[in-house]
Amino acid sequence: MTNKAMVQFDTPIMTVVLNDPDRRNALSHQVFDDFEQCLDEVETAIDSESCHVLRIRGEGPAFCAGFDLEAMAHGALPSFLERLGAICRRLRHLEAVVVAEVHGPALAGGCALVSACDIVHAGPDAAFGYPVHRLGISPAVSLATLVPGTSPGAARALTLSGAFLDADAAVRIGLAAAAHPDRAALEDAVTTLCDRLAAMDAATLRATKRFQNELDGTADGDVFVASLAASLAIASSDEFRTRIERVIAKKRAKETDRD
Repeated sequence: MTNKAMVQFDTPIMTVVLNDPDRRNALSHQVFDDFEQCLDEVETAIDSESCHVLRIRGEGPAFCAGFDLEAMAHGALPSFLERLGAICRRLRHLEAVVVAEVHGPALAGGCALVSACDIVHAGPDAAFGYPVHRLGISPAVSLATLVPGTSPGAARALTLSGAFLDADAAVRIGLAAAAHPDRAALEDAVTTLCDRLAAMDAATLRATKRFQNELDGTADGDVFVASLAASLAIASSDEFRTRIERVIAKKRAKETDRD
């Protein structure tokens, strides 16, 4: 079975690649399993003081298009929210600088992952947003890192409106640090950034990140617990089940029509 997330080591740089391109790297049971295993290996490398830079990117046309709809229709939403919240917390608390290389959609859970990273670069086709209210899902699980990474007003608008932001708009609100005109420029810029970080003193970077987390409140694990609880509060509601069943039915009807 092909790994749906892979980690590569080029000490002191680590790269995690979301690797389910046919499903736009949607967060499924296997993607979560493999992503969590990658982070276990990343943390081991960090603990050994051999690595201090983590690059995250997606294979194929998307960074990450959110949760796997079929799995949610079979009761996976509470588990997915818990696993997403735990990964976001791990990324924010990693003793490494986490750089996201975003091309294509980074939606819902994908946008949550982006907000938990330290530095985000976006390509011209990047799209950020939370189109989950139509499913009866609260994106509050993302707010622990989205609010301090942008602003309360920007986070409020993004998580309530269902609107998508392009790369330039993401830069304007602080979600992304830079936007690039094409995929090659994006890859080159992230490579240059990671090489620059790799040449820096690891202890200094770690101390700086720790204090930034203290200043923005994300050093406090209770913030992540509360953010997750707000999403879990309605994760098993009748409204969610009705909405997800309706979406799945429409999806299957379209597939039948194409056949």
